[in-house]
Amino acid sequence: MINNKSDYRYYKSRDAENGTFHINLKEYIFNDIWRFLRALRYAEYIHNTKQGTFWKVYKLFVKYRYKSIGKKLGFSIPMNVFGPGLTLPHYGNIVVSSYSKVGENCKIHVGVNIGAAFNKPKEAPVLGNNCYIGPGAKLFGAITLGDRVQVGANAVVNKSFLEEGAVLVGVPAKKLNRSD
Repeated sequence: MINNKSDYRYYKSRDAENGTFHINLKEYIFNDIWRFLRALRYAEYIHNTKQGTFWKVYKLFVKYRYKSIGKKLGFSIPMNVFGPGLTLPHYGNIVVSSYSKVGENCKIHVGVNIGAAFNKPKEAPVLGNNCYIGPGAKLFGAITLGDRVQVGANAVVNKSFLEEGAVLVGVPAKKLNRSD
């Protein structure tokens, strides 16, 4: 969670390092995903650190800007869910529950849904560090995934996998054995 300006700079730099773009003026202006990530991190910074009457109005403006960029790209990614190093290779539908928690260096592809359990909105997935979520994957419920877990394309994960470095595939998701 971003708690001060140095955290904000750190998160932003880690997102840029892991991104699929180069940090230059052209990317800064024209790359929509990089614009979204900067707006998300700035909204987190303002939301978590600023208090007072002026900041209430400014928070609304910052949140509106980040949400409008996200809507344009198809992202429904709430604040304070992802650790530093978030990578979004493509724009398209990505939906994440505000109750989810995701560690550092997570890479999420198009069509991913990280959602809460039915009728239990606070029971949402918790993902470790260095996770990869393939295109079209669905993760839902009170599940926990360990570090370096890879979720294959179109997999449906509805139970916890705590083993580090597990590869999950299928509907419902099962751990892929190294000999397969």
